[in-house]
Amino acid sequence: MSTQEPTAQQMEQASIQARRSADFEKAKTYIAYGFLVLSPVLIALPPRRLDHLTVAHAAAFAFSANYITEQRTGRSLVDRVHSRIARPSILSDLPSDRAQEVQRRLRAAREAQLREGGMPEDEIEKWKALQRKQQQGVAERVWLGGESEGWMEKRLREEQKALEEGKGYGDLIYEYIWDVWSWGKKDEEEDDE
Repeated sequence: MSTQEPTAQQMEQASIQARRSADFEKAKTYIAYGFLVLSPVLIALPPRRLDHLTVAHAAAFAFSANYITEQRTGRSLVDRVHSRIARPSILSDLPSDRAQEVQRRLRAAREAQLREGGMPEDEIEKWKALQRKQQQGVAERVWLGGESEGWMEKRLREEQKALEEGKGYGDLIYEYIWDVWSWGKKDEEEDDE
């Protein structure tokens, strides 16, 4: 006999194990509901300050909400956020070729309409630049911070020039930080002179 039937003792152990698993899942659910309710209450109680306990309660709330959402809907909050962030890679084929063709025709018609309306060329160029910027992804716009094409080469030339003048990397870092801190006022003052 090659296949063995489970004995009564093995079946009983499997039954006990199944009950323990079910009890454990039920306990995790109750604990998650408890943290979901108690964590915001404990954060709101005085003394209200941002310390390690507040962070721990916020984390407990987030984990509980994630767990309960996954139990009720089958998808956790983390999965939902990840799918929203990862959407460009999933939808890399979109828009379709037909949609791109329609968009190209609409842009060409809009540009012709602007030219016929007597809009100056510089305004048309500004409009085209705005259209290109809108086509750029949000993540790319945030990451680059509004830098134009060739910003890295410009930065490298400035760095090389400063090094040739005898400045060090500390001086360059100081200048970059000061430029951000003063919102470029140093550059405006030099332009005025």
